[in-house]
Amino acid sequence: MYPRDGDGRARHFYHPSTDARTSCSIAATGESDTHARCVALAVAALTEQFGDQAAQCAPEVTLDVSDSGSEHSTRRADALLEFKTPNAFFGNGVIIEVQHRHHEKDIRTTTHDYLTAGYSVAWLSSQDFGTEQLDYSIVNDAFASKDAPGYSVRDYSARRFIECESYQYSGEHTWGTVPGYVLTCEEDYEICTSRPCTLRRQYDENAGEYVYNPESITTPDLPLRVLQNTLVVEYTSDFEEPLTQRYHDAVLEKALADRPEIDRCRGPKGFHEWESTEAVWTNFDDQPKIELRECQHCPVRLLTNLRGYADERTDIFFGGPPDPDLNLVTLEEKPERCQHRSHKEGAWFEYCPDCGETNP
Repeated sequence: MYPRDGDGRARHFYHPSTDARTSCSIAATGESDTHARCVALAVAALTEQFGDQAAQCAPEVTLDVSDSGSEHSTRRADALLEFKTPNAFFGNGVIIEVQHRHHEKDIRTTTHDYLTAGYSVAWLSSQDFGTEQLDYSIVNDAFASKDAPGYSVRDYSARRFIECESYQYSGEHTWGTVPGYVLTCEEDYEICTSRPCTLRRQYDENAGEYVYNPESITTPDLPLRVLQNTLVVEYTSDFEEPLTQRYHDAVLEKALADRPEIDRCRGPKGFHEWESTEAVWTNFDDQPKIELRECQHCPVRLLTNLRGYADERTDIFFGGPPDPDLNLVTLEEKPERCQHRSHKEGAWFEYCPDCGETNP
């Protein structure tokens, strides 16, 4: 494209011929002609406006956003201008995204990723563009009003665009590990347990990094009641309602995340289900705070200490009834394992008659 003015018209940019327009490198990306034309005009308008301040100005620029906290590692900006030195208002540069028909992107998450990378972004529709030019005043107006689709590094925090209470507060997701075998997945994975976020990730050993929302994770569709006898909770009635009030979305997965009482079992579900409960210690209101549970399907016992804050909770597994000489009220970790045959790797459910434990 080339600049042109005169004939009483404002300075604008044009393709020298129909053939040149067709052969434009942007049109070759496979996007619609309208979208490609708008992207070209956006690049031209940014170049005209910032000229000598630009280190680069180009279409379809791929940015590394792997540190943004979203599920994306890269983003491809429709039109990007990068400054030689950071701008006080725009940051590292200006991005123009063109929304046209089926080329729509996730505006909130994409905006978050650009702001995290230090770039301001304006979201324009194809109707904002003229036939041969983009009037930069439209871009300027987008950044001038809080109701307009322009988001500058100076005026907007990236955190507000991620729908996650934890991320908006601390800039980090709250990850909890979901045991894959409980949900018939092959491997464990992590889910953000904060509301209303449902971002999932799994560590790729070969790549040495997390993969977000991988296809290997199948979202479970099971009723909460399958966990009725598995989770250790302080409420005994109306099991499902407190969980749905706490999590809202992906309730089953978030209820499973980082639950120390879940472990493999030879029972029908593949994990322990607890039945009889013995109160070892109660508080002044006669509420049990240290409890000993027995699995319905195997000799394993679970000692749970719920005193103090939630993150101070202690869970200890025993292969059978604990040694009566142990003080269960003061016990904070497993007794020393013996060196008997049953503690060898792979002997998950074999009971050791000498110390009363199974191989964890």
